[in-house]
Amino acid sequence: MSRIAVMGSAFNPPTLGHKDVIEQALKQCDQVWLVPAFRHAWGKKMAPYPVRCQMVELFTQDLADPRVTLHALEHEIAGEKPVYSFDVLAALQSQIQPDDQLFLVIGPDNAASFDKFYRADDIRRRWQLLVVKERISVRSTKLRAALKQHKPITGMTTSCVASFLSTHPVYSEHTS
Repeated sequence: MSRIAVMGSAFNPPTLGHKDVIEQALKQCDQVWLVPAFRHAWGKKMAPYPVRCQMVELFTQDLADPRVTLHALEHEIAGEKPVYSFDVLAALQSQIQPDDQLFLVIGPDNAASFDKFYRADDIRRRWQLLVVKERISVRSTKLRAALKQHKPITGMTTSCVASFLSTHPVYSEHTS
């Protein structure tokens, strides 16, 4: 039996805050699957999906832990409607062994409003919730703001992601 933490996020871009969440999840689970959002449920503008997936792949390379992997699947299940956590978990359920267990990773903000999640009761019945703490307040919004202001992003993301962002103007004032 494998305990698999599913961490959905925009990863717009991945940060050291994401890394801390992964480290917390690995204390309770055998694997962490990173699932970039295909589009934001509330219509927020993000870097293109393939670019964010590429950054997550670089991020996992930096983490250098085979238990942490990219699972880019939202583009396969997305229609005209947003893809919800329930949809992701249902799609991933078909990819695991019958005795494996999925855990949805959420932070304290989402835990407080989890009842508003699409099919929250169904999620609770079929899967486990793994509530993590926000111990490192490095958010993607802060990293994007630093990039737009041409400020250093040292201490905000991993080295490969930082290198990628230094050569790809993903978040210049003209692109996001």
